[in-house]
Amino acid sequence: MRLPKSVQQIADIIGQDQALHLVRTLRDQQSGKTLSVYVPAPRSLHINHMLVTLLGWDDAMALCEVLGGTHVYPSRCRYLERAMANRPVLALRDTGMSIAEIAAELGMSEKWVDAIVDARDMVRRGISIDVVAHSVKINPLTLGYILDVEVNGDVEPVKRRSPPRQSSPQYDLSL
Repeated sequence: MRLPKSVQQIADIIGQDQALHLVRTLRDQQSGKTLSVYVPAPRSLHINHMLVTLLGWDDAMALCEVLGGTHVYPSRCRYLERAMANRPVLALRDTGMSIAEIAAELGMSEKWVDAIVDARDMVRRGISIDVVAHSVKINPLTLGYILDVEVNGDVEPVKRRSPPRQSSPQYDLSL
């Protein structure tokens, strides 16, 4: 599973599950848009430190040895959480439930459930994840998490922004 660079940096040290646990906890504790945590130097880490409480001594110390003395600003990983919430769609479809039944069961629109099921079918046929993402209008990274497939390279947003408009000429109206 591909993580944002800011979270992957942490996952490389303490593992993916612990990194995601840290992000989830920080998201619950911090209401601002940007998550942040100060990682103390190894000599400054104590048993009652928040990182030790969340991760355990060994993982907290590993973080301190690599990132000690710095502020870390991990991504909120919102798309990952949304993607994980959508995985039951595929499990229910595999049990033979219809699109309408799945939508009612999970409280989703039929259009959304149909897009997820269609995306999986297209990926199984060998169509590129980027092409599938654009056809069902789901971000490629989110779709990769939903379908549990690897997304390579930099991902583009589903809806590309149009180029900025040319500014209108300014006329001197003072006479």
